[in-house]
Amino acid sequence: MMTYLKGICLLLLLIAPKINFGQEYETADTNLVFIKKFVAALYDQSLATDVILSQYITINKELTDEYFEYLEASLNEVRLNIQMKDSNQIQYINYYQLPKKETRDIDLEGKNANHIYFLKVKDRLVVSLYLDSGKIGSFTLVSKGNNLAHFVTY
Repeated sequence: MMTYLKGICLLLLLIAPKINFGQEYETADTNLVFIKKFVAALYDQSLATDVILSQYITINKELTDEYFEYLEASLNEVRLNIQMKDSNQIQYINYYQLPKKETRDIDLEGKNANHIYFLKVKDRLVVSLYLDSGKIGSFTLVSKGNNLAHFVTY
């Protein structure tokens, strides 16, 4: 009986890490699918910027006219930058896939690094994205001071 219990415990120890690992991949796959849909929306000239904002961006702050204009202008800048690139050359890179030298100046401020992605073309950063609540919580990485940067959430 004791050997049987040891065998079950050993089996659980071997299987449990793979279950967690699989869930991380599932989240990463879901995130990438969402980000690729967002990028496709940015390329779609028939989609108005306010539609993209409402479908893809998490907005937790009060949406005044001024704030909406700021977000719309910021997203239009990202949109123009993306549209100038060949969509087939965009690399979708998770925070953990980047070398430490490229992330050491980012203050995560408690954000889950599994939800942070960088879009690059030919090793040049196009945009940084932080996913929050199933949408994009930030597409703005700004200087925080002390040689650190952080994501501004909306």
